Amino acid sequence: MSGADLAGIGRRWQERISASPEYSVVLHDNVFRQGISQYPVQESVFHSQHRLLTRLCQDYDGFSLEDCFSGTALTNSEGEYYVIDSSQDAPSISVDISGFKSLLKHELTLVRGIGPAVSAQLKSRGCRTIDNLAYMRRYRSAASCIIEALSGDSVEIFRLLSARKGAAHPFSLLCSCLFPLSKFRFVDIETLGIFGRPLILIGLGYFEDGTFQVRQFLLRDIGEEVSALIAFLELIPDDAVLVTFNGKSFDIPYIADRLAYYGLPSLPQVPHFDLLHPSRRLWKREISDCRLSTLEKKYLQISRSEDLPGALVPEWYCRYMETGNPGPVVPIVEHNRQDVVSLAYLLSRLGVEWYERLRFT
Repeated sequence: MSGADLAGIGRRWQERISASPEYSVVLHDNVFRQGISQYPVQESVFHSQHRLLTRLCQDYDGFSLEDCFSGTALTNSEGEYYVIDSSQDAPSISVDISGFKSLLKHELTLVRGIGPAVSAQLKSRGCRTIDNLAYMRRYRSAASCIIEALSGDSVEIFRLLSARKGAAHPFSLLCSCLFPLSKFRFVDIETLGIFGRPLILIGLGYFEDGTFQVRQFLLRDIGEEVSALIAFLELIPDDAVLVTFNGKSFDIPYIADRLAYYGLPSLPQVPHFDLLHPSRRLWKREISDCRLSTLEKKYLQISRSEDLPGALVPEWYCRYMETGNPGPVVPIVEHNRQDVVSLAYLLSRLGVEWYERLRFT
């Protein structure tokens, strides 16, 4: 696809978003209306963000996008793309591996044919581990298969737990402790809206030399999407471990759709930890909603100032496309960077919380 074609696509999306934004403004911050609206933005938030947008456009008038970020323009087979690199101290992500494997050996429901009630009966009779089940004629074959799988590599154990317990189960989440930190890839994207529209920013976090690195692929115009996708794909090895927040429903399928649109190779089939579901399962009785920003405030002690609601991102990016003023892009980049960093801290917190709860249950 030529640069001229991509530029035309960008203009058409810009016109469409300007004419019909996907969010709805909830008048008077009405809680009931917010509950039934798609992509709701409270009226007070909308007006405060509009004031912020006006101020940013004034503050950055006459600046170029490159003036605002200490980024680098790189080139690959599809042309230029723009990356912004940052780093910070790495969060501690550790769960006692031997303790976790001991929990698994005591989880009789991993064996087919055994549910919670049967498991309780067997344990009351003294059969407390899967190793014990291997001596029982009825469960010998199935138990032996589980024992063999649990002695396999991390990917095999992850697939077993996902199949038997479900991807949202705490055991599946705790399986993350079996992978080396160097394999983790924390992913968050910003787009021009729902599926089918271009990406505008891909955030990627990873551990390197004891620090947490964030690399952001920012599109200076829509024509850079394909080169940014290729550059992002090169940083996802075949043995990577993906971590997202609602990424199984949105981020990863969205990236896959954009890769297919350009006829690019697909993402490798690798373990994927979506932190939304174990977070909701752990804290749903304690919080009003399970947005990442809510979890940050209550459990991670992370507070954002002047954070941009995700629903407004397409409109703000289109303002940059219309005027060339980089001001509206500044909070988009910071919003995305913080999302990526928060994923690492949330994975750490979830691992500790779930391990302690299961250990004493």
